[in-house]
Amino acid sequence: MKNVLFTPWVGENYATKGYNGKKILVLGESHYCDDGCKTCGSEKCTITCSVMERFLEYKQGKHTFNPKEDRWMNTLTRFTNGVTGNQSDVADFWNSVVFYNFVQKAMKSRKDKPTKEDFKNSHPAFFEVLEKYQPDIIIVWGNKLWHGMPGAGIGRHGDTPILDENGGKFYYYKVGNKEIPAYKVNHPAWGGAFSKSIPYLQEAIKLA
Repeated sequence: MKNVLFTPWVGENYATKGYNGKKILVLGESHYCDDGCKTCGSEKCTITCSVMERFLEYKQGKHTFNPKEDRWMNTLTRFTNGVTGNQSDVADFWNSVVFYNFVQKAMKSRKDKPTKEDFKNSHPAFFEVLEKYQPDIIIVWGNKLWHGMPGAGIGRHGDTPILDENGGKFYYYKVGNKEIPAYKVNHPAWGGAFSKSIPYLQEAIKLA
């Protein structure tokens, strides 16, 4: 994957069984790093995997939660509970999916946001990830990411509506002979908004 800078997190059970028999790609927007990727340059970065490893170690009691530095962990927990309905162990879920941040350039802080060019430059890497991992469904975190992904002329809208509050539908990307549905949810960092997405998210996974 020559265009992928941030190596995806791949759960150890993803290839063999996935989550409830479905191979799920969880798609976040971007990473944050103080130097904005100036040090790493074009070399592969393992920050995605390091973040997930720290999160799972915290869930195993190996780290104490720091409210100032570890608030991002709440986002992962909230998303897990939304997908599973609190019926699955957090570690079991993340060991069954792929997690990947779309934008292949780190933001210096949470105040910085990816530009249109940052999204566009990340399209080739996204298709490399789809080609390699062949997910059954892509769960997209948030509106900004959704609108920054490859669109008109690249994929197609599905015919069957997912009856969420916005009348959302799947958007399909064709990789080889496989059409992979993508579905947008409200970003799990925003608890109230994300809670509205939960029943539709669960239904989307069933339909994939």
